[in-house]
Formats: sequence, structure tokens, C-alpha cells
Amino acid sequence: MNIQISPYKFNNSSIEKYHIIRLDNTQILYRICNVYAPFGRQTEHHTKNKLSQHRLNIGFSNDFINNDNKSYLELTRIINELEVYFGTFDELKDYNLVSNIIDRDNHGKIIRFHLKTQYKKTTTPLIQLSNDTESHAEWIQFDKTKKINIDITPDCLWVDNTNKKYGISFVINKVFQII
Repeated sequence: MNIQISPYKFNNSSIEKYHIIRLDNTQILYRICNVYAPFGRQTEHHTKNKLSQHRLNIGFSNDFINNDNKSYLELTRIINELEVYFGTFDELKDYNLVSNIIDRDNHGKIIRFHLKTQYKKTTTPLIQLSNDTESHAEWIQFDKTKKINIDITPDCLWVDNTNKKYGISFVINKVFQII
């Protein structure tokens, strides 16, 4: 893989975080089209540190998965590729991977993403398209029953040395929704 990791400059957490970037310093960007996010976004994630996280959870039913839905296959390919790559690091051999692909028993799979934030406010643009016009919308107007298109990028490799876990965080840069 043509990527490198560099430590976060300002990391106030006990968890180590590393930016994932290409060796040529360009951003890794993917576009995924026609997916649902029925579980919306979560603004507070309560851990012992009470973190504020803004998430969008993309849902795939068993029917979507069994019918080889293109968006599902592409998202899982992107995530698996990075998870396999970082799993080859000797430092992580004895660590458990916390994947962004979460199995929900007989309901299908949820794929978790973070939204871009600044000072605990969501900054990821939500762009709604209607009758060939485009407008920025507030996240409160997000329609969970309509498909979205997303631009995503791998944000960081995180390593929890205390609990011997690691994972890759993906961030959503932009969301398009046809209304």
C-alpha cells in the first residue's frame, strides 16, 4: 500500500492515534452511492472519558448482502483492505481488531463512520438535491428513509495499548441526498 502513518499532533487521549495519508501527501478519497443510513447520527458517545462523537451508521439488510449489493461490496472491500494491511504490523499481532463492520445478528450489517467535526460541532456538509438544485441543509433535516451518496476517507489508525485493541476510523467528508 502506498500509505504512511504519522502521529496526531494534538491527542488528549490515552489511545494512540495516527493519521493515514498517501506517501505523496494526497488525501485518500472514496465515493459510495445509493446507501441508507437508517440509524442516523449519534452525538454523544459515553465512555469513561465522555467523548463527543458524530457518527453516521450505514445499514445493509441481509437481502442487500446476499444479493451482492455494489455499495456494500465496495465499502467492505475498502475497510477490509486497510484492516488487513494494518493487521500485518508486528506491533499489532497480539491486539484485537475493532472493525467498523458490525454484524447485527439476523438484521444484517452496520458500517460505522465519523462525521467531520470542529469544536464538537458537525462540519460535514449535508447537501440535498432537488429538481436540479443543490442546497446545504442542517443535519436536523436529514431524511433517514432516503438514499445518500457519501465521500469518505480513512482518518486514522488508533491503538489502545491498555486493552490491546486497534481499529481504523473512517470520516465522511460530504453527504449528498436526493429529496
